[in-house]
Amino acid sequence: MPILTALPADRIFDLCIVGAGPVGLTLALEAAARGRQVLLLESGGAEHNPATQQWSRATVLDQQAHAPMELASNRALGGSSWLWGGRCVPFEAIDFEPRKYVPHSGWPFTLDEVLPWYDKAADYLDCGKAQFRQAPQHWPEMSEIELSQLERWARQPKLVGKLGPRVLASPDIHILFDATVTGLVFDDDQRSVKSLQARHKNAAIVVQASHFVLAGGGLETTRLLLSAQQGHPALFGGIGGPLGRYYMGHIFGSIASLTLTHPGDFADLDFSEDDTGTYVRRRFTISEEAQRTHHVLNTSFFADNPPFYDERHRNPTLSLVFLGLSFPAIGRRMISEAIRLRHVGPPPYRYGAHLLNVLRRPWQAAADVLTILRLRYVSPVRKPGFVLRNQGGTYALNYHAEQIPNLDSRVTLNTEHDAHGMPRLTVDFRYLKDDAESALKAHEILDRQLRAAGKGKVEYHRSPDQRIGHILEQATDGFHQVGTTRMHDDPQLGVVDRHCQVHGVVNLHIASSSVFPTTGEANPTFLAVALAARLADRLAQRLSAPVADDAATSMGTARTARTPLSFQPGSQRMQTIRIPDTSLDVSRLSFGTASLHHLFKGPQRQALLTAALDAGFTHFDTSPYYGFGLAEKSLGELPTAELQRITIASKVGLYGPNGAGPSVPEILLRKVAGKALPALNKPVVDWSIARAQKSLDDSLRRLRRGWLDVL
Repeated sequence: MPILTALPADRIFDLCIVGAGPVGLTLALEAAARGRQVLLLESGGAEHNPATQQWSRATVLDQQAHAPMELASNRALGGSSWLWGGRCVPFEAIDFEPRKYVPHSGWPFTLDEVLPWYDKAADYLDCGKAQFRQAPQHWPEMSEIELSQLERWARQPKLVGKLGPRVLASPDIHILFDATVTGLVFDDDQRSVKSLQARHKNAAIVVQASHFVLAGGGLETTRLLLSAQQGHPALFGGIGGPLGRYYMGHIFGSIASLTLTHPGDFADLDFSEDDTGTYVRRRFTISEEAQRTHHVLNTSFFADNPPFYDERHRNPTLSLVFLGLSFPAIGRRMISEAIRLRHVGPPPYRYGAHLLNVLRRPWQAAADVLTILRLRYVSPVRKPGFVLRNQGGTYALNYHAEQIPNLDSRVTLNTEHDAHGMPRLTVDFRYLKDDAESALKAHEILDRQLRAAGKGKVEYHRSPDQRIGHILEQATDGFHQVGTTRMHDDPQLGVVDRHCQVHGVVNLHIASSSVFPTTGEANPTFLAVALAARLADRLAQRLSAPVADDAATSMGTARTARTPLSFQPGSQRMQTIRIPDTSLDVSRLSFGTASLHHLFKGPQRQALLTAALDAGFTHFDTSPYYGFGLAEKSLGELPTAELQRITIASKVGLYGPNGAGPSVPEILLRKVAGKALPALNKPVVDWSIARAQKSLDDSLRRLRRGWLDVL
């Protein structure tokens, strides 16, 4: 991934993506895999920077119902995954259906349309595999409650560590940090976007591409479109139309406890690792038939620890964790902010009582916390949570439920402007009493089913007349930004069509949970990433069309299909490109030699390299570490004439183990024996100038050349 310091003059990319969060990175990788040239604009930098969070600040009318925007969005490579807990849950078939008891429900397509992209989403989010059903061992089937649905968890929620290297490895993805889009420039008939206006390091720039995708988060994307609508009032369904309306998230909290008849049954409700090494957890969900029968919104339940902030639990570990979470600087490093706020509860905080709980059994608290720290921060697969089991079988019962689309729940622009001159948002996020009533009805269904099966019961924390109020007291979101650019076949009722293309604008698309018409009970990240992979496939097909598309035509730019690369000897040679800011012309694809030593015999290696030359490769990448020098030595055995016409890149800094030589038997022996004695296969890292000079001399000797083109 070339990290740009400035935008190339007059460069028109195939695809410009605004936002480098999980959705934007997925879209970029999928498009690049299909041969598209991608420009990725990120308002932040490579790492989280609290200073940039102020750019997203908004006026929130009901601060109890909606989190501050500075905590609900993030400007950096990896986007909101810096704040994300890692939960991956799919939408179910009923979530896409129009339901008479859910106003404004129904998607323009069914589950079958997006299901093929679930595997891609599981890969990019690093949650194992797209398997979300598994029957429990100790529970009977219940007629209206299911316990087979799994939530999966990303191995490491900060996806920059997983997706960052994949993006860096792609020569077709170009990224410009500190690039904040401030406007859209349309052609005369407003049918396509000619360019984006942006600020890059306090300077105005113009960005051109064939297609543009807004993937900067639900509310930030909505803010940009609302700003553009001020100059083009007929766009996006018109002033007062769907843009910015139907703002939803989820309604969640805990109003009851779950008491199990057999405490051992909790084993089926706890976190566990599956065969991919990923953590999964079962949830109680309302069956689709029961949802239709009882007119209940999609709802899930899971067992959890009693409230950390309630010192009456007398558990030393819970109190110690509470003390850590109650300090934002510590707690935000432990879990996502939304979960932290729920665990610390409302002030006043009874620090003395919690400290007394810890002092009663400090050894237990210390042992439990060490285990938690090891599995959350040292293990390569982060355990998403910890539920301390108890012999009484009583746990907090958490719910996570769908919210009804509400025309009056919305965001609008106000008169305040941010540092880039963009108008800020006013957030009027609302819950309906119907949302709370549905959540309570779901609890009643669960209680009836548990009692009938002899497996447990639901015990409420408040009297019947107070339960709706208890739900609404806890109702808060802002992290799941759904609905404000909703999808609908009718341009008057939706901002985008079924393909996530903005109605009436042929080259503008939105990749965000904000296009969802309804929320389901699932967190939106998994489906948003699946839709991004789907959109990348569609855009790649459009860009490969043999005739210029409408957007390119309207911009006066000729676009023709790329000729597929041919790798048959004797056919058209591979396309060449010039490495920017150099005079080096190289083959479009580079031939890597990291695994060349897997061919045991020298003639086999030479046959492979010769085949690469015949296929049109003229650029070869190698290293003194590859095969402990064997890769460079094999390249150096090519005919002298071939060595003179190709370009070669090699490296310094990382070397084979001390004393290792470029021999296949020795390489294999070290790899096998190194499992028992790691020192035999441990690479040497040395960044000194003296070692680099010696390494360069050794590389040139093995390559039988007097120069390297790239070091």
